[in-house]
Amino acid sequence: APIMSKQEYDKSLISFVAAMHFVGMTSYSEELLYPEDQSAKKEMNDSAIDVDTIRPLSKRNAEIFRAFKNNLKAGAFPPIKVVHDEHFGFSVEAMVVMPPHTLIAEYVGEVVTMEQSDEIRSDSLMVLLNTGKRESSLIIDPTRGGNIARFLSGINNRSLVSRRKANVRSLRFDLDGHVRVALFTSRRVEPGEKLQYDY
Repeated sequence: APIMSKQEYDKSLISFVAAMHFVGMTSYSEELLYPEDQSAKKEMNDSAIDVDTIRPLSKRNAEIFRAFKNNLKAGAFPPIKVVHDEHFGFSVEAMVVMPPHTLIAEYVGEVVTMEQSDEIRSDSLMVLLNTGKRESSLIIDPTRGGNIARFLSGINNRSLVSRRKANVRSLRFDLDGHVRVALFTSRRVEPGEKLQYDY
């Protein structure tokens, strides 16, 4: 559900723009980016060659995802904001109650090969396509361009305490033959609660 009050909407956007500026992001995008100076090309993102079976969304969920993306283009964003803590760094909080399975974001950024990702110093990389080969597996790098998904907190999945804090899941899925990654709530999330996922 989009943020209804103008004040909350402004607070959400300002928090994201300030966080982007602070970490040096140079572009906002709600789509995967394939920069010309990288060897990763859109044609390489072929869900049929992933070592895992990447399934398409159900017809209904694909409609929801497309509607979500259209809402973002129209300026209707999820009710979340970026917050900063000097000890913890950046994180994202819910501004209202969010029911389970609420779509939060598509994980987007610049697409690079796994081989190229060795040169990137970022704690926000996400696997897009796993072919089993470093030169053809694809990674999403939101260091320079991306959206609010870059600021969601990952958790230590080796710790039971951390796993219990997870309230967001990631899902790799096939859309029109390409792999995409969605982030959605895995349970009810309360206002002020940090969004954390095990990726």
